[in-house]
Amino acid sequence: MIPLPLDIKLLLPGYRARWRARYACMLAELEALAPSLTYGEDDGTPWIELAQENLRLFGFRTELKNAEVYRILRGALPPSIPLSHFRLVKDCLNRYVYPHMRPDLKPAEFATEAMFGFHGQHKDAIADLADADAREKLSQAFVPRPDDVVIDCGPFLGFGELRIAPALVDGHMFAVEADRACHALLSRNMSHNGIENVTVLHRAVWDSETELDLQSDFAQANSLVSEVHIGAEVERVRTITIDAIVEAHSIQKLDMLSLTLNGAEVEAIKGAERTLTNLRPRIRLAGWYARGGRKISAITKDQLEALGYQVFIGPRNNTMALPV
Repeated sequence: MIPLPLDIKLLLPGYRARWRARYACMLAELEALAPSLTYGEDDGTPWIELAQENLRLFGFRTELKNAEVYRILRGALPPSIPLSHFRLVKDCLNRYVYPHMRPDLKPAEFATEAMFGFHGQHKDAIADLADADAREKLSQAFVPRPDDVVIDCGPFLGFGELRIAPALVDGHMFAVEADRACHALLSRNMSHNGIENVTVLHRAVWDSETELDLQSDFAQANSLVSEVHIGAEVERVRTITIDAIVEAHSIQKLDMLSLTLNGAEVEAIKGAERTLTNLRPRIRLAGWYARGGRKISAITKDQLEALGYQVFIGPRNNTMALPV
């Protein structure tokens, strides 16, 4: 069946209303965020500034997919948000306001069906676990402490680092990004905003040090695992293990390991066995993709339990683990 063009869909009764209901949470969050934003671009790269935080976030211009969402939601969106920056504002919500490294944070009380536009982990946070004791334990564990040392694998543009690094007054973060374009913007966001306690590494995280093909499309749509994603472009990347990062940077203390690797979480855990055995960080990882017919949440649960971790899996396979 040939899909209807968007112009035709917009004429259908109730079409916009259904989309607005699905995006109700994001529309409410954008309404609250928009007054604090200003917009601009440098050398063709769009940016937004958050007035109260005195931060400038560089990112990607709105692509076709998000441009269509913008058209559908037009009239319900804050009028100050330009089409050119809509993608960037969404990334600010998904990565800065609600960073992946803070599963204790979640948008306001909306049903999952009304949270279109947010990522899977925002629909599957600590608050979504059925076990009250687990919610209490994890909520305390994932609040950053001033001396935390964090390794964030798959930081995208570094918006999570911009949010968390200022709170680590005696701590440090290592942001490991494989994609060339994302790494360039990640580095720019750190340098422009004067973030000195983040070390940026241009590597892909794996279970050995080698070179592999990164399947890439637009922005964060990339993976080392062709079973998970086959991209329109292929970028040759150098890989590194978590254990090698710890050794190279003489890390004696590690409080958190965050893995958003689009399918490579399994290899990342394998390449971190010495670190997890000796340094015992708390862990959050994206477990919703499948490898060989099994969810990554199930595969990494076996790996982590063998290393003495208690593993918590949300209803959408968001995975968190604490050392026993």
